[in-house]
Amino acid sequence: MRSLVTTVLAAGLLAGCTTQSPNDQDQYFDNITPDPVALQTENQRLAAAETGVSTAQLPADGGAGVSENRPSGISNTQDFEAVVEQESIASDAAKLAALRQSYTVVDPEPLPQRKTSVNLAAYAISQKQAVGTRTYNRSGGGSSSCSRYRNDPDAAQRRFLESGGPERDRNNLDPDGDGFACSWNPDLYRNLLPS
Repeated sequence: MRSLVTTVLAAGLLAGCTTQSPNDQDQYFDNITPDPVALQTENQRLAAAETGVSTAQLPADGGAGVSENRPSGISNTQDFEAVVEQESIASDAAKLAALRQSYTVVDPEPLPQRKTSVNLAAYAISQKQAVGTRTYNRSGGGSSSCSRYRNDPDAAQRRFLESGGPERDRNNLDPDGDGFACSWNPDLYRNLLPS
């Protein structure tokens, strides 16, 4: 049974290996488009050979970026020998001088001013009390004004501090006197500090 399977597999492999006739190969090569840069390079070399110009006077890569003397994929800028042939200390000095002339110093501009003088992170770190711990005296009374800041506790804390907080609570945003307006929690900033 194994020999039968092996024979069938071998026959299938041999049947799949067909040779192309010369006409098929010609049709294959007719559909290949030559690289225009390589074609131009070869035309330059042929013209140089016909006129008697030494091929050493032509660029090593004919503008293609790769010399025939080195492995493909290495450009003239990566090949030390090609760079030595094309550049000198004087040419490097000229390039450096040109770069120095085009060099401009950009003066720094002042930073834009903050719209608010309140820094919530600095305030959170400076306060050591826990949320809900009465730290500042509050005259009792009045309902809290936190309903307008329900979705933005940072805005409530900014407003509280801009209006004299934490010592004063003119807008009734810190009725418990912990120094933190409404539902604002300093732990968001405190937890960023390394422990």
